[in-house]
Amino acid sequence: MSNEVLAQRLREHAACLAKRGDNLYRVRAFRHAAFTVMGLDKEAEKLSRDEWAKLPGIGNSLAETLVEYARGK
Repeated sequence: MSNEVLAQRLREHAACLAKRGDNLYRVRAFRHAAFTVMGLDKEAEKLSRDEWAKLPGIGNSLAETLVEYARGK
């Protein structure tokens, strides 16, 4: 999955969370992750969970989700 497609999927997920009234911080985390993905200098699908978790604003739970999304799951 390309970084652009992954970022779009994250933005869509954030929109769904916001629409159903989910926690604002979780919504923001997914939106922030979309911006982070767009700023990567390599393909997101090549990053491990640990590499994701080291990025600013990406916690362990979101890192796990990003690995799954980036690999098309």
